[in-house]
Amino acid sequence: MNRLSKMYVKSALLAPLTIVLGLLGAARVEAEPIVKIEYKYYSIYPKTKWDLNNELNQRSPIIFQGKRYRGYTQWLVRWQYQWWSTAQQCQITKVTTNLDVIYTLPRIPPNHGSDPEARRVFNHYLAALFKHEENHKNSGLYGARAIEKALLNLGPFPNCQSLQTKAESTAQQIIQLYRQRDLDYDRQTDHGRKEGIMLENFLR
Repeated sequence: MNRLSKMYVKSALLAPLTIVLGLLGAARVEAEPIVKIEYKYYSIYPKTKWDLNNELNQRSPIIFQGKRYRGYTQWLVRWQYQWWSTAQQCQITKVTTNLDVIYTLPRIPPNHGSDPEARRVFNHYLAALFKHEENHKNSGLYGARAIEKALLNLGPFPNCQSLQTKAESTAQQIIQLYRQRDLDYDRQTDHGRKEGIMLENFLR
């Protein structure tokens, strides 16, 4: 089939909350998410640029709802926070978020005997595909930032159990919002086709 890229967030959730009780004062600390990126590749073996389409269609391991796609981005947001409490109230003072990203993308092995034109076309196509996948990664990044900001702005609450319950529900709602962002992005771009990520555009 001629679909070019697909991302569907499978695991953009919800590590258990790590909660540290600290008498840190009421000052709140905001920081940028800690991002870890991993790349996974599947190999294709074209001889010429005209082999690229069949190789991508046949060798991609990315299958969703019975359809095969060429790129995939998986993201996972984790968070932990610290709070300050008194006998009367409990307030979050520090939030740390982590974003783990795994890209799955095609590659031509360096030792494979593709002609130079096949590699040139593939490299241009891959750059466009990766840009699309980066926009999916951004859903996780924006979600992590939103969680950090929202949790810092919670409360104060009369007790820390109430705070914990609200923090959990707030974070889950934000994750769902950015899961939906990914779905909307693929629908609006037809999984990248409306952005020009069609191999035919690079074969000219």
